[in-house]
Amino acid sequence: MPRIWHQSVNELQHLAVYRQMLESHARAVLGDDAEVVLQGLPTGTYGGLSATAALGNAYAYHRFLSPVIENAISAEKQGYDAFVIGSFSEPFLREIRAAVDIPVVSLTETGLLLGCSLGRYIGLISNAPAVQWMTRTAVDKHGLGARVLDVVSLDPALDEPALARAYAEPEPVIANFTAAAERLIARGADVIIPAEGVLAELLVQHGVRIIGGTPMMDVVGATWAYALMQIRLWNRTGLRVGRSWHHRRDDPALVARLWEQTQ
Repeated sequence: MPRIWHQSVNELQHLAVYRQMLESHARAVLGDDAEVVLQGLPTGTYGGLSATAALGNAYAYHRFLSPVIENAISAEKQGYDAFVIGSFSEPFLREIRAAVDIPVVSLTETGLLLGCSLGRYIGLISNAPAVQWMTRTAVDKHGLGARVLDVVSLDPALDEPALARAYAEPEPVIANFTAAAERLIARGADVIIPAEGVLAELLVQHGVRIIGGTPMMDVVGATWAYALMQIRLWNRTGLRVGRSWHHRRDDPALVARLWEQTQ
């Protein structure tokens, strides 16, 4: 059975309900087709802050999330078949693809690409302004601004611990999200994507699928399915990442040597 390393940028020990929901969700989406192994960042990474509060600063983002690259290399060395960047902050997607030869997928890119197949205009709703900004930057990085109607935030904003607590009483968060979605739909959004992992999981677990006739994407489930599709294409057709330019790697031994220096 293929194994997929799912890399969260949260300290999952502090978000037990989120971890439990991800585990059950993965079984529901993939069944016996693949196994998802959840990995978070070590306890204490953010010094008591939430990921949302810590990652808005570019220097902090780099320092906190740079281990994700080494985790991807470690996943490949341990025999994992794909690596999922389970965050709309989408840390180091290009760098990771340049470092490993297994499929690497992200919530952000998968959501955008699938969204383009579901409608002309995509609306994304993040949990807080800091994540809203990171998501908007990712849209530009992927060159898909013309297909994105807007990226907005919940109002009031909620960080990951607040969202995890809301799993027990989700109605205010669902109402907050629905109101934001309805505003985007009124402006022309054909598909809605929750642009934050804990928020996305809360909505899926509580049955939010359609808002006013507009699909609300299960972006986490879609990303796992997309990873499995790439695993099958890797194995059955020989499809690989292009190495000529954007993910260039002329010297694999150099990558191996740099990774060894981190161990």
